[in-house]
Amino acid sequence: MYTPKSFSVTDKSLLFDWVERWSFGKLATCQRGRIEINSYPFLLDREKGELLGHMGRANGQWQSLIMADDLVVCFDGPHGYVSPRWYSQPNGVPTWNFVSVQVSGKAELIKTETESVSVLERISEVNEARYGEGWTLAELDHGMLQSMLKSLVFFRIRIRAIEGKAKLSQNRSKMDRVGVVQQLAAREDTQLQDLSRLMKEILLQDQQ
Repeated sequence: MYTPKSFSVTDKSLLFDWVERWSFGKLATCQRGRIEINSYPFLLDREKGELLGHMGRANGQWQSLIMADDLVVCFDGPHGYVSPRWYSQPNGVPTWNFVSVQVSGKAELIKTETESVSVLERISEVNEARYGEGWTLAELDHGMLQSMLKSLVFFRIRIRAIEGKAKLSQNRSKMDRVGVVQQLAAREDTQLQDLSRLMKEILLQDQQ
């Protein structure tokens, strides 16, 4: 990933935080010159340094997952357009602010029912706590669970490297950055509001 020094994020703990916050990632595999990209919900296991996930058995990507020459998972945070009119100084140019994390590693299939059920339980638990209403896998009857397990393929990706890019106007003056934060916060788009809050977090960290 091309990352200018001023936008590079190397704090592994922070990058893991972002992976957990924006856990719906894009898995890109390349085998024999053929690139395939699909999106999946992921679960990060910090202690083991791995990503856990699943995909439909009808999805052919799982068949090449293990043999893939290259494997990258991309996690994107909030992003948005920045107008030059938001800067305090003239002669600015339009740009786009964003945050992105890329994870590379080696994948292997999860073959036991116990581990597969555990992945479903953990992913459901995390996302129900964040977005849902407390549903648990235990609410499924045995037949439905078995049917679902047969239709899915479970996998882990052992993380080999992780890198992050946070292009959040760090190359601008403090006054310009504050102006962008305020303008984004005033927009109705919730993603732009999230971007504003993230920019504010980074700005405060830079001042420490």
